Amino acid sequence: METFQQNVKYLLDFCFQTLQLIGMEARTIQQNMLMADVFKALAHPVRIAILDMLRTRPWCVCELAGELNISKSVASKHLSQLKAAGLIAVEKRGTLVEYRLIAPCILDMAACTERTILENKRKELERLTTTTTTT
Repeated sequence: METFQQNVKYLLDFCFQTLQLIGMEARTIQQNMLMADVFKALAHPVRIAILDMLRTRPWCVCELAGELNISKSVASKHLSQLKAAGLIAVEKRGTLVEYRLIAPCILDMAACTERTILENKRKELERLTTTTTTT
């Protein structure tokens, strides 16, 4: 595991240096890397479902796992990725550990993106249908 983390750090450092060589400012590079981490965290349907559930209220890992019909260990791994991306926070109350959404705007962005894509696909389908029927 440590070797993997070392390789990831090396690759990130290499990417950072390469981007600096082509003239990107360090702040822009860091912003892009942060955004890439957020998009990686969104790259799994279970994590999106978890975010959607956390929009309503804080949940513990066992509740999320049960609701999504996945093991607690799988749910924990997904929660770790969402936490690392800065999308959720952990609240500990005694022995109870709950997760809550701290960036609900990410779901609004996803909904906006979905609407835009579907609308563009609908328009393209209409265009193709109109072109096919007129020829």
